[in-house]
Amino acid sequence: MKKIIVSAAVAAMALSTSAFALEDVKTTGQMKVYYETNNGGNNSVFSKDSSSAEVVFKVGFTGKQGNVGFGATIYQSSTMGLEGKIVAAPRSTQANKAPFVGEAYITAPIAPSTTLKFGKQELDTPLAFTERWNALPNTFNAAVAINSSLDNVTLIAAYVGQSTGGTGANNGMTTGVGAPVVGQPTEQYFGGATTIAALYANDGLAVNFWAYHIENALSNGYDAYAFNVSGVSVNAAWIDGSVKMGPATVKAYAALVTHDGTGSKDTSAFALSGAGKVGGVKLFAAASMVSEGDLPVANTATGFKKTKLPTAAVYLDGKYVGMPGSTAFKLKAAGKIGSTGLALQGVMNTTSYADAHAFLTGGTASMQEAQEVDFIISQKVGDFNLKGILMNRSWSKSGVDSVQHVRVIASVNF
Repeated sequence: MKKIIVSAAVAAMALSTSAFALEDVKTTGQMKVYYETNNGGNNSVFSKDSSSAEVVFKVGFTGKQGNVGFGATIYQSSTMGLEGKIVAAPRSTQANKAPFVGEAYITAPIAPSTTLKFGKQELDTPLAFTERWNALPNTFNAAVAINSSLDNVTLIAAYVGQSTGGTGANNGMTTGVGAPVVGQPTEQYFGGATTIAALYANDGLAVNFWAYHIENALSNGYDAYAFNVSGVSVNAAWIDGSVKMGPATVKAYAALVTHDGTGSKDTSAFALSGAGKVGGVKLFAAASMVSEGDLPVANTATGFKKTKLPTAAVYLDGKYVGMPGSTAFKLKAAGKIGSTGLALQGVMNTTSYADAHAFLTGGTASMQEAQEVDFIISQKVGDFNLKGILMNRSWSKSGVDSVQHVRVIASVNF
């Protein structure tokens, strides 16, 4: 991160219309190369037809003028001409297009101990959040008010008008390249959503509660994924709490998702996780269970791609462990050998609900049991951050052979 102090004279010349000095102006930047391949179908690992890639440049600016802050993030994404040669497709629909604005917002005090963040921004809430797993993240057009007047308590109220999330054909479900989740597609979302939250934290205990009302939740392309439930209003609640127990941290989760469609069936979810450290090794275990309702417990902004349930893996995510009728278990160990970070995780998911099968496979009940094992390597080489993920996915009752994925991400911050 670089900090630039802009004088009144320079600011006046740059802005032409203002003689005021901008304060505390900071810039951040990143270049990222993202590559993934698999041996699904008739393809082989590293073959052109099974590979996708993207090069992303990101530049961000923040600053303030008096009490009013601002932020903006600009992206430029391309395949560097590798399509048809080394890879079959980019990672997003924004590759090889003009640069675009990922974020553009202001922050300002609106009441004692209360700040409003207004504009295009990233969000991190349990059922509507920014996903950063792909080459580009999704963002939201939203107004978020945050109050910190109570000790150890943060109160949040938000209106979300649009999202730049998408439901690309691939969406992490198929073994081919397809059209992955996009970072900046046509503006869409639920036709408006409101959420309120109360977050409590002290040294040993944290409890977070979120409540949502989402209008017209499943229009704009989500219908085909959502068990023929479309154009409905959704009410949802999420609560999680964590407590430190000696060297371990235990966390519990509960969620409820309902809608106002005819014959609606609620979806509830419960999960438990535990994390601790033995020597230099971090250990994590989690279990989750989702009832046989109508809708997943996952990210409503991206067609349920990712989930905040603690059992998610790289690909066994909202499309699996967040599905109605799913039971999942996860184990993970992580540590370092020298300067190299290593992690190994495994997830097993069982789905019992017929409609969830249709959601996953387009109408066939063939993915009742799915497993994933991921080996994750991270290393810093000079100024470059390198990360590699080796994935093995298998389905016990599908008749499909296991599929191996390789994902490599190289980035440099400036």
